[in-house]
Amino acid sequence: MKLVIIGATGHVGSRVMTQALATGHAVTTITPHPETVRRRKRLKVVRGSTSDPGAVAHAARGADVVIVSLTGKTRDGTLMQARLPSIIRGLKRAGSPRLVLVSAFGAGDTIDKAPWYMRLVYRYVLGRIMHDKTASDNLLMASGIPWTIIYPVNLKSSVATGTAVSLRLDQVTKVPGLPILAFDDAAAAILAAAEDPDTQGSQIIVTTAKGFRRA
Repeated sequence: MKLVIIGATGHVGSRVMTQALATGHAVTTITPHPETVRRRKRLKVVRGSTSDPGAVAHAARGADVVIVSLTGKTRDGTLMQARLPSIIRGLKRAGSPRLVLVSAFGAGDTIDKAPWYMRLVYRYVLGRIMHDKTASDNLLMASGIPWTIIYPVNLKSSVATGTAVSLRLDQVTKVPGLPILAFDDAAAAILAAAEDPDTQGSQIIVTTAKGFRRA
């Protein structure tokens, strides 16, 4: 596949890129600082900003799927609402490839799957970033371009276990406690969703093997 990864220098995006290249996919990434991305086989680095629809269109033309994994500071309640409209406009110019958006568990309707004490955390401690992600998720769903939205649970840098579980939102009644996934496990689930056309139009929770109750 031809993939575009926006946010390829972040904790999640960098791992998705590494796994995609190892799988044999061709990857393009767009960044204002190409020197920060290590050159590798089948990797194309485009200089540009995600705030520029023309640059996004140039990077995404001919792509099968675009993966967006951007996260700002927890106090930033505007990042995705500022970035996503330009990305969507660029993708429309490029022929509207499917956009796989990495959101976060606790955003949108996923908050209803969390235990009561975590709902308080998502609303009042992480309220700004969750509001931003919820607003951008809704923006994407109303955009008219093909989409998949991924909601990983809490992530950390640790050894991958290969036990991440991906479930559609309507397949989960509860995500109990505070399940934690390795970045690499989340990246593998995101890449799998990008590779699977049947995930189009789905909101997908990515959690641990024990971190869910099935509907």
